[in-house]
Amino acid sequence: MASSSSKGKLAEGEVFRSSQFVLMREAGGKLVRIRRTDVPLDDGAMSDVLAFFDRFFPPLMRTQFVLLFDSRDAPMVIDRDMERRIHEAGARLLSGFARAAVLVASATGKLQAARMTREKSRAPVFVNETEALAYLLSELSFD
Repeated sequence: MASSSSKGKLAEGEVFRSSQFVLMREAGGKLVRIRRTDVPLDDGAMSDVLAFFDRFFPPLMRTQFVLLFDSRDAPMVIDRDMERRIHEAGARLLSGFARAAVLVASATGKLQAARMTREKSRAPVFVNETEALAYLLSELSFD
């Protein structure tokens, strides 16, 4: 678990873990990274991470943070019904942040993620972590 630091900085480090998700706070606590593991998604895991976000990152608070959804380790989704449910959950997770981005491992993953985020969240999809972080961190102020 994360520890808090002095001078009003937000805690950094791991804040949530399940078999399918690991959530970290970085960049002075202002960057939230959701890392998907290589375990296939199920509805229970999506419900758990959504409940965590509803409690600890409610919509009115999200504007203070940026979000990186790191799905490089996640297996490709080939079931259309599961893809639809992931799309709905992803739109809910990615909404309201000052900026959000998706990080994938390949061009094929980029196409799938872009299709899944196109309508509601409009989060850009990156294959390069440095570019994704540059995009997100340019929005933050570190007072």
